[in-house]
Amino acid sequence: MNKIILLFLILAIVPGLTIQAQEGKKSWPNMISSLRFGLYMAENNLFEARLIMRLKGEIGLTAEQEGKIGNMMLSHDEAAIRRASDIKVLELKFASLLKNNRIDRREMEKMAREMGKLKTDLQVDHINYLLDVRDILTAEQIQKLEKLKKQFSERVRSKMRERRGNFQPPPPPADNKDEVSSQDEAI
Repeated sequence: MNKIILLFLILAIVPGLTIQAQEGKKSWPNMISSLRFGLYMAENNLFEARLIMRLKGEIGLTAEQEGKIGNMMLSHDEAAIRRASDIKVLELKFASLLKNNRIDRREMEKMAREMGKLKTDLQVDHINYLLDVRDILTAEQIQKLEKLKKQFSERVRSKMRERRGNFQPPPPPADNKDEVSSQDEAI
């Protein structure tokens, strides 16, 4: 039951991240969401190909593996862009249906189901892509990625502790009424 819920959560997050990345939106909430999702996937041994390519020297990626992963990245990105644009076109058509004075429920339901199918397909494709990338790696390389992930987590935690330790909240502003009442009490 928990695995089903987890799968649905993953399926709800992936298309949004893919579409945002393709549109070039990098606002803080989106980056944080993307980082959380990436960390979640990494915890389950599903690493993004771009991360693997950045760490290719540290994990000992061979030239053959690098070529395969690079080709998979391009292929996946192309398919994701196409599917995301199809979803966007359907969303625009759906919005135009809402502007009509007479709303056709059957047509709207059909379009909503079609958008849902495309979004689900996009999510499933992304998960399969991550699994395919993982299958290219050796068990030793996955272990190295896990070790690097732990080191990264520890560095982030220590930096957060440093920031919290150095942060001193400003003193509360002095309120004239409090000063007057404390002076009255002293008299």
